[in-house]
Amino acid sequence: MKHKQSTNTFATTIGSRRHPAYEARARMIPVPPRLDMHPKSKFHLSDEIKLFVNVLRAALREQTLLLFSSRGRLKPELLAIVLIALWPKKLRPTIVLYGEMYEPNPGIRFVVERWLMKLVDRVVARYAVHSRAERNIFANLWGIDPAKIRLAHVFYNSQRHVPAPLDGPADSHIFAGGNSLRDYEPLLAAARQLPGYQFIISTTVLEGRQDLPPNVKTGMVKHDEFVQLMRTAAAVVVPLRRGLRRAAGMLTYMEAMWLKKPVIVSDALAVDEYIQNGETGLVVDGSPEGYVKALRWV
Repeated sequence: MKHKQSTNTFATTIGSRRHPAYEARARMIPVPPRLDMHPKSKFHLSDEIKLFVNVLRAALREQTLLLFSSRGRLKPELLAIVLIALWPKKLRPTIVLYGEMYEPNPGIRFVVERWLMKLVDRVVARYAVHSRAERNIFANLWGIDPAKIRLAHVFYNSQRHVPAPLDGPADSHIFAGGNSLRDYEPLLAAARQLPGYQFIISTTVLEGRQDLPPNVKTGMVKHDEFVQLMRTAAAVVVPLRRGLRRAAGMLTYMEAMWLKKPVIVSDALAVDEYIQNGETGLVVDGSPEGYVKALRWV
């Protein structure tokens, strides 16, 4: 077996965003492009298997890995860590896990998830979470030593896309999008109270629904169209579920803020760390009445 690379370098699935010092040390682990799309693309098992294998190969070469916590439907990077935890200790790399951490599932699934996280914790030296609010919650929920947890707020990279000419009239609709940890029911109820407003919701969560209000259009779109729908929107709504135990929706509402759109976000965990209510966005209680009041105001 070849000697592992020097500790001056590390293998990672996280892009550098053109940071020279980062690029000088990072050895990129190939990530299938569809797994990096925002909003998330449809499930492709072959992509998830490729990433799983690529992480394992990197683990055999490098002493240190920096991995993303929540990419893909099956979380192939996390599954690779579980397998690495079963290797002899001398073969295991040091791992830093960055990104959105995990919302537990109910019942027996949570028991299994907690057992898997114990395996993950064998090899993860540091966890980088996206909010202060998550640090204690994450530690208590999954049995993680708080000393291993660090804070790394999300930032928006304005070079993620190059703005194209507007396709359609500006300020023509209310836009909402995304699948992860969203609650669209109160927003649909608000749409029923605002028949003069047009709503476009880019998600698969509402597929097959026959009871949508006539002023609501739904369906998943590609990233470029997702951005265009934000750019032509009168406001962008991010309807997060109540009672979350991890941060969510940051990329969507930060992208909308960068596009200088009025942003309305439900008061979920850590939203107040990213949005100054009344200044950079409106934080509402997630009720139909809260959305109606905010939309009428903007």
